[in-house]
Amino acid sequence: MRLSESTLKRGKKRMFKRFLATSAILAVCLSLPHMPAQATSSVSQFGREVVFSAQQHIGLPYIWGGEDPNRGFDCSGLVKFTFEEFNITLPHRADLQFNYGVTVKREELQPGDIVFFSTGGYPIGHVGIYAGNDQFIHAPRRGKPIQINSLSDGWYSQRYVGAKRMTPDYF
Repeated sequence: MRLSESTLKRGKKRMFKRFLATSAILAVCLSLPHMPAQATSSVSQFGREVVFSAQQHIGLPYIWGGEDPNRGFDCSGLVKFTFEEFNITLPHRADLQFNYGVTVKREELQPGDIVFFSTGGYPIGHVGIYAGNDQFIHAPRRGKPIQINSLSDGWYSQRYVGAKRMTPDYF
């Protein structure tokens, strides 16, 4: 079977996107501080597992209402799906997700915490998963894949509302 030139180009483009996503994951992982195993708490270990799970979806498309790794995610769908992998059930709306967990100050963020933003006139309209080192994983908007961004980025920094920590013992 011979593949068309357009099929080959799409395949190369897809491979390049996955390469970029893998490179981004590696960069974040390398930037996270190393902590000896005996010094880590169950929250931080759980948080790192949450981040690892969310990282698997980097590069997938933004799909409004999406919560399916085979199709794509919207912001709250990504958070919902990721935490469901750890038997934590959250609603599929950023504003409702804000009602769960324990409030965390920005300077006390740990990997796996959920970060919230105001958007489009809504007090809470966007959500992501904190990855450490001032970075978070999220599904930004239509036309943009799931990606890692900085909380210090002007747009996100200006709209940051707060953060919540979900732990298995909270639920």
